[in-house]
Formats: sequence, structure tokens, C-alpha cells
Amino acid sequence: MNARRRRALLKAVTVMLEPGEQIEATSLVNLSEVSVKKNVAMGIAAAVLSGGTMIAAAAPQPMYLAGSRERLFLFQANPTFAKPDRHLATFEIKNVKRTEIKRGFVKHSFILIDESAGSALRIFFPRFGVKDMEAMAGLVPPATATV
Repeated sequence: MNARRRRALLKAVTVMLEPGEQIEATSLVNLSEVSVKKNVAMGIAAAVLSGGTMIAAAAPQPMYLAGSRERLFLFQANPTFAKPDRHLATFEIKNVKRTEIKRGFVKHSFILIDESAGSALRIFFPRFGVKDMEAMAGLVPPATATV
């Protein structure tokens, strides 16, 4: 994440921190994949509707993830102005676990499991954000496999 985006995220999250709590890691992430089929269908539809003068592609909504030793903060990102638009969720580190990191050619991911709410969220990190991903993964304990 570049310095401008990081400063904007830190400014937004600072008001939510407890005394003594400090942000350890930040990252620009995506929460869902856009399938190849969806991209092809959108491109064909745009080309047909525009008479071949335009093509379109779907892109996932960018999100900001900030983490301290106590909590994770998820914000919706404004792609135009490189700042957080609104706070979406806060996860207590003591209530979350993560799966092993799945390393792909274009992006890496892991699943964040919120045991208190019984929900899970797949988080995708861009290929160029490996250091951010590893720092974020270091804050969340890995899930233990039960047999």
C-alpha cells in the first residue's frame, strides 16, 4: 500500500483505537473474486451494445484492512480518492482464526474465520502486497485442524 493510502487509513482508524492500541499492519485487499465468465459476458455485452466501440471488465470492490494486536478493522475503499469511505466491520483478534495462506499466480488469499459470529470471509491480497499479507497473517492465529 502506498504512503498516501496508508496515511488516510491510519487517520480513519485512529479514532477507533483503545488507549495504548496501535496499528501493526495495513493492506489493500479484495473480498471477492470476479469470475472469468462474468468478465467475458460483460465485455461481449458492452461491445454489442456500443457497436464495438467500447469494452468493459468487472473489478472487485477494493477494501482496506488494518490490524492491531487486539483487533482487525475493515473499511470500504474509495477507488477515486484513495481513502476509506466507511467502516464495515471490526473483528476481535481473540475471536478470529485464519486458514493457511493460499498462494496464487496473481493473488494470495486466506479465509478469516470469526468464531464468535460463526462466519468466514475470504480475503484476497494482490501479488505486489506480499509483505502486507504476511504482516496481517502474523496478527491472526492460524486455525487448528480438528480430526
